[in-house]
Amino acid sequence: MDRKKILAVDDEPNILSAVKDTLEDSYQVITAKTGKEALKVIDAQNPDLVIMDVMMPEMDGFEAVKTLRSKRSPSNPPVIFLSAKSSMSDVEQGLKIGGFDYITKPFSPAKLLKKVQDVFERMEIRKKIQQQKKA
Repeated sequence: MDRKKILAVDDEPNILSAVKDTLEDSYQVITAKTGKEALKVIDAQNPDLVIMDVMMPEMDGFEAVKTLRSKRSPSNPPVIFLSAKSSMSDVEQGLKIGGFDYITKPFSPAKLLKKVQDVFERMEIRKKIQQQKKA
């Protein structure tokens, strides 16, 4: 079975390393340092999931996800926000613009891994439901 591909997006190298270390045993992890770079990587490599920081130079995570969602492609990957912005309004904004989930920094590696597994399980369930509807 192919390993699922996850794009981790953060301008802090330590966070990218921590995310990669947490996930790379189970998943293929690729990285980007800005929202703009993330959009290019998504187009080029079509990851199965994106873990996106919010506060980044050039284009923040919220803007990147808004841009991604504006394309309305069925192949758009789900996004989990991973951010130091932890107010309820930040979390609500992230979910409102299309984030699948929102994790605050500092993060627990076990929690991140669980959230990623949950997203993939929910996607599998959706896929099965859609296949049943077609049958």
